[in-house]
Amino acid sequence: MTAKIMDGREVSRILRPELERYALELKQRQRRLPALAALLIGDDPASRQYVRNKRRFAEELGFESRLVTMTAEEATTGRLLEEIARLNADTSIAGILLQLPIPAHVDSFRLFDAIDPGKDVDAVGTVNVGDFYRAQLGRFIPCTPRGVLTLLKCYGVPTDGARAAVIGRSDIAGKPMALILGGRMCNATVTWCHRHTRDLGAICREADIVVSCAGAEVAGRAFLITADMVKPGACVIDVGFRRVEDGKFVGDVDFDRVKEVAGWLTLNPGGTGPMTVLALMQNLIDAARYKLGLGRAVYSFDFAVKSVT
Repeated sequence: MTAKIMDGREVSRILRPELERYALELKQRQRRLPALAALLIGDDPASRQYVRNKRRFAEELGFESRLVTMTAEEATTGRLLEEIARLNADTSIAGILLQLPIPAHVDSFRLFDAIDPGKDVDAVGTVNVGDFYRAQLGRFIPCTPRGVLTLLKCYGVPTDGARAAVIGRSDIAGKPMALILGGRMCNATVTWCHRHTRDLGAICREADIVVSCAGAEVAGRAFLITADMVKPGACVIDVGFRRVEDGKFVGDVDFDRVKEVAGWLTLNPGGTGPMTVLALMQNLIDAARYKLGLGRAVYSFDFAVKSVT
């Protein structure tokens, strides 16, 4: 068996004309497109790469892109709250993005909740988290889970009744991914795992869908997810992203070996990364539409709430 490769760059290419049509509609209504503002703290290489990609895509669609940077030493909760308040008050800005990770001495939850819910395009604030916690679409779907959902839909991966293992518990990836897969959009049965999980391999071998969002070094081996941990025919989504010694970026999954076992497998790089950026642009377009009294934009490969029970 050789896995069907899930190519986020190709799916992004397919959906891009749909985003461009919505962007043009906004420009015609407003005469100028609103801005995306990103706050970047520190020098994490993966974060800088993601921010570059996000800003480039926004600018290609015609959106203005603004970047606020601070060193880890300069960043304090108070100073960042002031920056967020300034961005909240700026009517030309449709979306505010706080790029993670941020230094441990900064209170990330205070920052998340300080972002105007209508501009919270990463869906990290309490108001927006509450929507998908209740298994509803809400205002915004967090970007990485939204990108993963689009991949699942595009490649025809069945989720209803599937067993899923989600590894990781960050506020922008693992945590919302577990909630959304187990909610009414997907109706999967989810085992939520993390670095304290015992016998991770046994859990993964029972899963029809594995979504790994760890992005961390693994003692004693090169990858967190190896071929012997994958159920034959399963869908494996690699969200992990880290830089290794030779300067290359790699994920959590041993791609070359897992592709001989899995039924579907994401590229990494080139799988969930482009989809996260695409989803951010979808959320940014929605934020601008909401300000005009318009509803959520509709795209090919969208998920929807299936039932209320």
